[in-house]
Amino acid sequence: MAKILGIHPQTLRKLRRSQIGPFKEGRDYRWIGLSTISTLQWYVTSASQAFTDFRRMPAEAVETYSRAPGERAWS
Repeated sequence: MAKILGIHPQTLRKLRRSQIGPFKEGRDYRWIGLSTISTLQWYVTSASQAFTDFRRMPAEAVETYSRAPGERAWS
């Protein structure tokens, strides 16, 4: 799937595991087998569409620092 999307396999894994990532189990991929070491089967059409439609959050929305912008952490 990484090759189809044109991204690194590690990036695909990170996006799949992310809580705010584009991929949803059951819609974009499923597990083959019943064990914990099963492999993934990707639904190419829906996963490609989810990746294309995914919009990243702006950095300001992700940061949770309590300091005011521009304030230095050290003196």
